[in-house]
Amino acid sequence: MHTPTHAALNFLVLGRGRSAPRGWILLGAVLPDLPMLAFFVYEAVFCREPPARIFGVLYFEPGWQTLFDAFHSIPISLAMLGWSLWRRSRVGAFFAASLLLHSLIDWPTHLEDAHAYFWPILRRPLPGVVSYWHAESSLWIFELGFLAAAIAFLTRERLSGPLRPPLRA
Repeated sequence: MHTPTHAALNFLVLGRGRSAPRGWILLGAVLPDLPMLAFFVYEAVFCREPPARIFGVLYFEPGWQTLFDAFHSIPISLAMLGWSLWRRSRVGAFFAASLLLHSLIDWPTHLEDAHAYFWPILRRPLPGVVSYWHAESSLWIFELGFLAAAIAFLTRERLSGPLRPPLRA
């Protein structure tokens, strides 16, 4: 799934209510993909590699894969979530839940570029059932739906005013 769709979906699932820590939800939604952005910028800009080589060869090198896998690790996200709940950190719990949701959505939508979602316990990539980037995939229709629903939700919430009356002094 594309990174903006992760942000939209995570807002729909976790960002309801004005008290939701949306900045942390957004960070958790996009953080797993940031190493791939850094990888692409490094290889394209500094190493001057063509995109076909970047995503056809270099992406699959073990060093890069380990970095991508660590950021998509379900055990690490679950450990963060457990720690946050134990510490009663609401913000930490939302952040960890957002990281977890990102990986749980990526798992079924990545085929050839699948991650090792149980890294470091299981270091083997676990392919999903559909590819989000194949031209013949119709997943883009669902992605547009998620984006439209998130925009509608946030717009409705913004226009409706506060969800509860303000506290009186």
